[in-house]
Amino acid sequence: MIPLKREFSIAKLKRFLKITFAFALLVIGFVWSWAIVFLAILVLNIKTLYRALLGKLPLDVPESSLDKPESLVYKRSGNTNLKLDIFYPKDHTTSADKKYPIVFFAHGGGWVSGFRKQANNISWCKYLASRGFAVVSIDYRFGIVSHIDDILKDYSDALNFVRRKAEKLSLDQERIALMGLSAGGHLALQHATYHSYHDNQDEMKGIKCVVAWYAPSDLMDLWDDKVESLFARFAVSTTLKGLPARNEEDYIRYSPITWVSEKMIPVFLVHGSNDKVVPVDSSVKFFEKLLKNHVEAYLEIYNRADHAFEFELKTSKTIQLIEKTVRFLRSHL
Repeated sequence: MIPLKREFSIAKLKRFLKITFAFALLVIGFVWSWAIVFLAILVLNIKTLYRALLGKLPLDVPESSLDKPESLVYKRSGNTNLKLDIFYPKDHTTSADKKYPIVFFAHGGGWVSGFRKQANNISWCKYLASRGFAVVSIDYRFGIVSHIDDILKDYSDALNFVRRKAEKLSLDQERIALMGLSAGGHLALQHATYHSYHDNQDEMKGIKCVVAWYAPSDLMDLWDDKVESLFARFAVSTTLKGLPARNEEDYIRYSPITWVSEKMIPVFLVHGSNDKVVPVDSSVKFFEKLLKNHVEAYLEIYNRADHAFEFELKTSKTIQLIEKTVRFLRSHL
């Protein structure tokens, strides 16, 4: 049995090494080359990357049950067009009489990687569309070259674009659910908590609920000793442009848990108990604060499951959680 003092010293050493490595990647990026940093990200995030690029839900959706997604440019940033895809149920109509409820979907990737056309995102979008929703899947700028404020602005701009074009696109702007995986879940939660807290009615127009799978609600949790992912530390420190010791105010400001109030809309959370990227405690704390503020909230924990588990664990439990997600969306849209 290792003495407690020695255990504590080992834990402190591991934490120091992880912080040092994340800081070193930041320095390399700003001083030398972000290409080197991107390569490091791929190595650090190889398991999660595999799930993202090749993973799909354990539920088959025949191509015949869906129409081809429609791609649109929602804004231009510098020389880059930022796009979104809309997945409709099969044989959708553009009739003014038919308006589909919207699931506004944001991908994961630690704010510094990922894109809307990854296999795992498409798998979710197809499945939800096959269940009668119009799914809007967005891209946004990366935290490697942009600040979290820029990413949140992209999120808001994409949402407002959908509202403006809703009638033409047969979308019901009065029935919107925000949904995201990991960092995408953080964006959904941050948008909803911040704008409901500040009573920004234009930003909350039509939004009825939020779904977040394994999302960080407190960004300081990514520096918890239980987190084994160096990628998570690098991603958050890159996006917030600093380590927590010198940038604590931003870690607080951009954490959804900071803005929970009794005005928050209903929330559905899913997390694996053995998540090594985003600790399950992040969702537990958030859930408890929601309940304390009398917000309708649900938390589903999959015992011993890791990050992005729905693309790896093809079990009845995974299917059950996906189906519960759909039931929650239907009950609020």
